[in-house]
Formats: sequence, C-alpha cells, structure tokens
Amino acid sequence: MVKKKEKTLSVELLKSISSISGIVILILFFRWLLLEPYVIPSGSMIPNLLIRDYIVVNKFAYGIRYPFSKKYIWRRAIPKIGEVVVFRSTENRTNLVKRVVGLPGDTVFLDETGQVWINNKKLERSLINDPKHSEEFYSVNERSLGASYDDYRFFVEQTEHHRYRVIQRLSSYSRDTYTVPEDSVFVLGDNRDDSKDSRFWGPLPLDNIKGRAFGIWLSCEESFFSFVVLCNPLTLRGKRMFRKIR
Repeated sequence: MVKKKEKTLSVELLKSISSISGIVILILFFRWLLLEPYVIPSGSMIPNLLIRDYIVVNKFAYGIRYPFSKKYIWRRAIPKIGEVVVFRSTENRTNLVKRVVGLPGDTVFLDETGQVWINNKKLERSLINDPKHSEEFYSVNERSLGASYDDYRFFVEQTEHHRYRVIQRLSSYSRDTYTVPEDSVFVLGDNRDDSKDSRFWGPLPLDNIKGRAFGIWLSCEESFFSFVVLCNPLTLRGKRMFRKIR
C-alpha cells in the first residue's frame, strides 16, 4: 500500500514538473519569437519615453532569428524612418532604445540649428509654442523632464509614417554629415542634447536590432529599492499606461 502511494506521488510530481516545464518553454518561445518587455533606463528619449517607462518590443516586426543569435532565419523587413527600435549596443552588451532617422545608403546631415536632413531634404518639423498644454501629445512635467520647460525647445518631427516630439537645448550645433553603410541604420535620441547615439558610436548594424518598440504598458516615477525592473505602485504615471509609442 505504501509503495502504491509512493508511486502515485512520483507520477503526480512528474506531471507537475512536466506542466511547469511546458509553461516555461511556452513563455521562452513567446519571448523569442513575438514580444519582449524592456524598461527605459535613461532620459535619451524624453519627451516620448521617460525613465521607468515599461515598454513592449515587437520582435517579429523585422523577422525571425535563430535562438540566442543575431542571424535571421527569415528577415521580414528593415525599420522605417521614424520607428523606435530596441537594440544591442555596439559598445557593450547592454540594450538601448533610439529612433531611426537614416536607412542604408542615406546621407544624414544635422545643421547648426539641429535640423535633420536626409539625402539633402529637410525632415519636416515645427516648433511647439506651449509644451505644457500640447493637446496632440501627452504632457511631460518638469520633474520628468529633469529641467525647466524654458531650458528646452520642443519640436514636432514628421516622417512619412510617424509624427513625434523632440527636444533641444537653446544652443547651436556643429554641421555634421554621416553616410549610412549597407546593412545599417542611423539612430538618434529624441532628447537630442542628452543622447549617446549614432553621432558618437556610428551607424547601427541591422543585426543588432532586437525589435520595434510599440507600446507603454506601465510607467512609474520611482522603483523599489533602486531595482529598475520593480515599479513602485505608489508612483504610477497612469496617463502614460497603455499608450502606443509614436
């Protein structure tokens, strides 16, 4: 009788382990193929993405890779100008997020005002006169901005498929031209004066891109005990949650 009970317990234990293993494999498969969460660690994408915005990355947007590899099984597409991408840094193994402003073969030029030119054509942009009450976009307070509104100029940049904000300090820029090689893109942060991007470390290889950032599902002002991945629910930014990333 005891042996029968032990056998039954063993069978139940094996079933439980098998069930848990199946769930873990399903989660890993889902994360590898379709979606992956990411937490914004810095202010380089302010005012569109704030520190401690929890976003979702569409890993299927540009194709399917071999597991744990940069190589594609099937490449579906390359990013469009204006899309926000999450990628593996060219300098180390950290994940970063920036906006694509140049495609393979493009010439990208930033003039002394910070205006972006692509193949000798201005990227359309307009000044936001009152960033505090911009009805088109969700508001950004000075705490999240990390400075006074008066320290920045807010612009709307517009591409064929995207319309989004950028910010610049009241300063002049050097006139720099960049040529994007094949199999690479040129990326910038929306916070143009506080972003280490392709202006510093060069074009981003397409193989480094993990996916397209497409939505904010959680956002908070503070983390628990300095752990970035743990959101303090007492400091939720409710108006930012469940928003599409422009």
